[in-house]
Amino acid sequence: MKFLLLVGFCCMATGFPNGAPDIACKEMVPGHLPTVTSGDNPFKLNISVTSYKPGDVITGELYSAENIKFRGFLIEVGTAQDVSEKEEGVGEFINLDTGIQKHVCGKAGITHINNQDKLSVKFSWKAPDTSAGDLSIRATVVEKFFPSRYFLGAFSQRIAAK
Repeated sequence: MKFLLLVGFCCMATGFPNGAPDIACKEMVPGHLPTVTSGDNPFKLNISVTSYKPGDVITGELYSAENIKFRGFLIEVGTAQDVSEKEEGVGEFINLDTGIQKHVCGKAGITHINNQDKLSVKFSWKAPDTSAGDLSIRATVVEKFFPSRYFLGAFSQRIAAK
C-alpha cells in the first residue's frame, strides 16, 4: 500500500512528462493535482491561413506573447469553438519536430515528448480528404506541473472550409 501511495505522489509531482494521457483527448483537461489556474490565457496560436480545402496543409505555432515558458501541451484540430465543448479531432499532424509526438487520441492531436521548458511549438496539419466543415486549432498548455498551472482554450482563428 505504501508503494502505491508513493507512486501516486510521484505521478502528481511530475505530471505527464512524456505527453498528455488518453483521458485528456475529448475534454483536453490535464489530470494534474493539485491545480492552481487563474488569469487570462497567455498562450496563443498563430496559423498560416484561415481557410482550407480537403488535403491542404496548414502550418502554425503555439507561443506566449509574454515569453512565458511552458512544459507540456496538447493540440487538436476540430469543430469545437468553446473550452466547454468536447473535441473530436480531424485531419492529421505531419512532419513532426523531434519534441512532438502524435497524441494517443489519433492523428488529429499532438503532445509533448518531454517536460523540458519550451517557448514555442511549430506544427503542420493536413486537412482530411473530405471537408470537415469550419474548424479551429485548440491547445491546452501546461506551464508547470506541481502545483499544476495550466491554461485551457487557446484557440486559433476559425478556419473556414472552402
